[in-house]
Amino acid sequence: MDQKLWYIKKSGGVFSGLNEAEMKILADISKMVECQRKHQFYLSDEVSDKIYLVKKGKVRLGKVNADGNEITLGVLGPGEIFGELAITDEQQRSHFAEATEETLVCIFPRDKFQKFLGEHPIITFKVMKLIGFRLRELETRLQDLAFKTVAQRLRSTLLHLAEKHGSSESNGQIRLSTTQKDLAFLVGATRESVAEELGVMKRAGLVETSYRSLLLPNLEILRQQF
Repeated sequence: MDQKLWYIKKSGGVFSGLNEAEMKILADISKMVECQRKHQFYLSDEVSDKIYLVKKGKVRLGKVNADGNEITLGVLGPGEIFGELAITDEQQRSHFAEATEETLVCIFPRDKFQKFLGEHPIITFKVMKLIGFRLRELETRLQDLAFKTVAQRLRSTLLHLAEKHGSSESNGQIRLSTTQKDLAFLVGATRESVAEELGVMKRAGLVETSYRSLLLPNLEILRQQF
């Protein structure tokens, strides 16, 4: 089986429900690209003309504010699409997208993807729902940045990452592949502030730190901190 087709079949998400022939069409119009950590898929203000499907790895979406600081809008994993605003009236990107680890993506040209959507209204509906969800998620993140403390934002971010990207260890702990710098971008704080809060959490037994990863011993206890 073609590797692109295999990944699309396994992706689920907005493409769930497509038959083999329809998935082959998607595979035929896409290009598969493997990228290293820190690879920039696109920057703010670049032409918005491609849609991406994450096959493996993680992709960070973010913006640079007026002070020159980066704000993370979200972290996506396998089966999720990004750059989807290209199918709307967006002419230039409103944010950037970069790989946070070794990542494999499928890239769809806007014109061919739009043609496919025109022939598959159910997929169009799912993509439009996704766009609405992303907008609501962005609104929530901006509210968190405005009204929550760094400690509150860090705890909610760790819970979100654990539920979406965490891997279970044999002892029941949840491992997150992330760094303090990545968390700082997600939380909207300095790396020093995040390190300080992680130290507080570590002393309280809520987190264990290791190289480029964190261990969460008990999610229920972490949830009770709110």
